[in-house]
Amino acid sequence: MPCYEVRLMSIEFKAAHADLLEKALNTLGLSYNTNYNTQEFFVGAGIQINLKSGKATIQEGQQDLLNQLKRAYSMEAIKQVAVKNRWVVSKSKPTKGSLIRTY
Repeated sequence: MPCYEVRLMSIEFKAAHADLLEKALNTLGLSYNTNYNTQEFFVGAGIQINLKSGKATIQEGQQDLLNQLKRAYSMEAIKQVAVKNRWVVSKSKPTKGSLIRTY
């Protein structure tokens, strides 16, 4: 019987844009390496994200960090769309906000 065991989980992570994922990783202050040929991101906290397959592989106990990363990625996508449509993003709570149209 082994002295230790590493449990990995594979989770759906539909991130289509590498640049938004990089912004989200930087926003959270996470260190990462990337292989642009295979579109894989290796986050120092034990998370591996493959953009082609839309899957993330995490070590046990990293689910909360992956959820934070998903939220940060979504926020970066919202910010990008807001700039294109001349909206202003305001956050009232960490998980709530609003978009206001500017003229």
